[in-house]
Amino acid sequence: MSPDPNRRAALRSQISGSHLDDVDTMLYEVRRRVDEHISRLALADVLAFDIGGDVEAGLKVVYVLERGSGEEWRAMGRFLRLAFIYRLTPNTTRPLHLSAASLPTATAFHQLPLAMGIYKIIGQQLTYKGTTLALQQGDNGHYRIRNEALFRVVPLGELPGGHPYAEGYKRTDPVIRCGPVLYRSFSVLLLNRVPRWWRYGEGVGVRSVLWAIIGRDNHRYGRLLLRTDDITKDLGIPFDFRYDRGDLNDAGATDDRRVSQWIPAE
Repeated sequence: MSPDPNRRAALRSQISGSHLDDVDTMLYEVRRRVDEHISRLALADVLAFDIGGDVEAGLKVVYVLERGSGEEWRAMGRFLRLAFIYRLTPNTTRPLHLSAASLPTATAFHQLPLAMGIYKIIGQQLTYKGTTLALQQGDNGHYRIRNEALFRVVPLGELPGGHPYAEGYKRTDPVIRCGPVLYRSFSVLLLNRVPRWWRYGEGVGVRSVLWAIIGRDNHRYGRLLLRTDDITKDLGIPFDFRYDRGDLNDAGATDDRRVSQWIPAE
């Protein structure tokens, strides 16, 4: 899936001119690499790629899976587990199967931050109440999912010095502005939307295990934020966002920490 058209053409020519036994060997190796990456990224229970007998298609999948540090794909895996529980995949069984044909060109793939590029591939397969959850690009650098609020990427240089989201900023999964709310990353935006906005699908039951408001002046506030960092993935997914009323310098901004939980057997 090289962005260089000449390299792609040369590879295609090499594959088509190979002996059938050589093609079978290449296909075996490509499938093995795809399986290795799926296992390494902990995606086997939620995502699968169908490459059939197409070596070039398999290499396209390998290219996509090898982008980034791996955490971007793992974040999408966490999102997909919630998506299955909230029945945002009505037309498919677990895992979600994607064909190589659904993958964008290398040039198109790199036009978005990696986490958003991955979601653009996956989101086309998701629906909520009959409406697609595909990522849509609007004007002036804004995006939206479904007919919901617009959001945009906040570059690192836009965050003021000392801002809590500047530390650990990831260009592959960047900070997102959505109205008065600031999300630490695009993947956090998704994790927040599933239990808050996309929770009333057919056959979905929602239960609140614990809800508590703890002010910043309460001595338990800091301990709560620290303790949720220790929650393991088999218990739930902690995530946080910041309500700053659209002002990155807002001294009265409040932080919200939540945990989305799933039942492993489901």
